[in-house]
Amino acid sequence: MNLKTTFRLIFLFAGITMLFTGCAQARPAQPKSLGVSVRSINYSGKEVVLMVIDPKDRERGSGGDALNPYSSGGTICCFSIPAEWHPGLQVIVKYNFYPDPVWREQLVDVPPYPQGIAGEIWLAMHEDGRTEAVVSHVDPTRAEWPGKIKGYPVPSKEYVSKWRSEKLSSEKSMLKKLEKGLNTEAKDWSSKDVDSLKSSIADTKERIRLLEEGQP
Repeated sequence: MNLKTTFRLIFLFAGITMLFTGCAQARPAQPKSLGVSVRSINYSGKEVVLMVIDPKDRERGSGGDALNPYSSGGTICCFSIPAEWHPGLQVIVKYNFYPDPVWREQLVDVPPYPQGIAGEIWLAMHEDGRTEAVVSHVDPTRAEWPGKIKGYPVPSKEYVSKWRSEKLSSEKSMLKKLEKGLNTEAKDWSSKDVDSLKSSIADTKERIRLLEEGQP
């Protein structure tokens, strides 16, 4: 082997060594965006559907879970968010109050991610009609929760009173129908069907008693 060939081999091995060393030291780049689930929470006394839309690309959106008053929804996939929070981060919250067919929108600021960690995106409807969107890896019960209200929705006294009144009226109306059926229509029924109807009457009376006592 001549001197020229020897030097070529030395440079070749040096290049290969540097290549493998560089690969070993390289770290995977952090993703610029993440696909996360969408959660919804309703702090208002109205039935609502909440969706999230990217203001920079209105074709990108997710959500749509229907929420009862003072409740939280399930998990719907997916919506893309920046892997790291940055000032000026905004989304559009699109919403609809049942049974109003009109959809409305609000452009909202997304607060800093708690502890700098990305998580699910939560959409919230408040009693005064303001919407909110936060990204959080913790739920509303945690101190780190970045939302305006800590904790899950609590029904107002007015809502509970109205719900109980409507439920009581409905149960009493049902009781009248059941008792009428027992007195006028059950004469030719089998004993099994009559017993089933009597059981339904007893259950309805128990629900009425609990409602009148102020129990849910």
